[in-house]
Order: sequence, then C-alpha cells, then structure tokens
Amino acid sequence: MSDPFPRTAIVTGASGDIGRVVADAFRARGCRLVLPVRADPGALRQAFPEDEVVTADLRDPAACREVAARAEQTFGQVDALVNMAGGFAMHEAVSFEPAQLDDQLDLNLRTAVNMTTAVLPGMLDRGAGAVLGTSAGVAATGGARLVGYAAAKAALEGYLRSVRAELEPKGLSVSLLIPGGVVDTPGNREAMPNADPSSWIDPGALAEAAWFLSGRRPGGRVPELRVGA
Repeated sequence: MSDPFPRTAIVTGASGDIGRVVADAFRARGCRLVLPVRADPGALRQAFPEDEVVTADLRDPAACREVAARAEQTFGQVDALVNMAGGFAMHEAVSFEPAQLDDQLDLNLRTAVNMTTAVLPGMLDRGAGAVLGTSAGVAATGGARLVGYAAAKAALEGYLRSVRAELEPKGLSVSLLIPGGVVDTPGNREAMPNADPSSWIDPGALAEAAWFLSGRRPGGRVPELRVGA
C-alpha cells in the first residue's frame, strides 16, 4: 500500500505477544512506528530496524511526553496512538489488596491515559488523529477472580468514551478494541495447558481490527469494535 493511513503510529506494548503482532501488521502496511518499551529494547530494535524504539516507562507522564516529542521530531506528526500496553492478573475478591489494584490500574489505565494525554496537543493542533484503546469483555460482564483487571479495563473504557465525547467534534477519532474472549498467545497457552484454544481469538484478527479502527476518516469512524465471542 503506497499511501497507508495512518502513516505514523505509536504502538505501546509491542514487546508483548499481542502488541508485537499489531506492530508487525502496521509495519507491513508501510506505517512508520514509534515503539516505547519499558525493558531492554534490543529485541525490538532488531525486529524493527527502520523504526524508532524508545525506552520509556509509560506509568510516568514525563516519559510519555518524551515519547510523543520523539515521534514528532522524527516523523513530523503522530497520526495514531495504538494503546496495546496492559497486564493481566487474577485476584480473589476476599483477599484483594490496594497494591494489587494499583498495579492493574498502572498497567491497563494509567499507561493509556499518560500516553494519550501526551499525543493530544499535536493531534488537536492539526485537527486530526486517532487514539485506540484495548479493553476486554470482562469490563462489561465482570469475571470471577478478575476484580482488578475488570475494574481497570472498565475505567479505561469510561476514560476513552469521555475523551471521544470531548474531542471527536474537534476532528479526532477515539476508538475501543474489545477482545471478547481469550486471545491465542503463547503466554495463555502456557497458563492454560488443558484448555482448548480452537475458539480463542487470533492475535492477527486483533491487529487487523486495530488497523481498521486507526484508519477511519471523518464520516466513517467506528467508535467500538468487539472481536470474538
């Protein structure tokens, strides 16, 4: 595709099983990438030699502002922010600790809030840009032993819906990608060795959905897309 849209994107969580597939899909379509990574960036730099891999802790708002500035300095603008960073943990309600809640909020909400806040000024200056957040089906339904994860994803949905209400009239697109079940990743197969993965969600399908949502033009925006059961 000679003229993809988005042409430039920040993809968070690209060192994870799902985020890496999403980054690969965007790169294959000719999109230039900025990939923030919290730990050793070596593997991502080897995999994406033509793109910008930046060491950053997205729980830190200042680090997110630096990522956004790096993206604009390198590529001129950020067309899309694809928030794939997150983390899953199981906790029983009877023993749920504040620190466990903080951890889930940090991984699933604050990383997206901080990175979204960092890219909004540039997008608003241009009157264009796409922000995507990745939720989970349990944000709406809840789930046993998922008190922290479900709460954090529900908070993310409320945040992005509010951003959409405020900023879509100013030209921005704000979307939610909602996997409706278990995603078929190596980590999930290891964690659930006795489960049947035949009905699990293909990460490639999520990557296609992320590209679709991030490329909606005015008049064709899709606010939320659920993939899977």
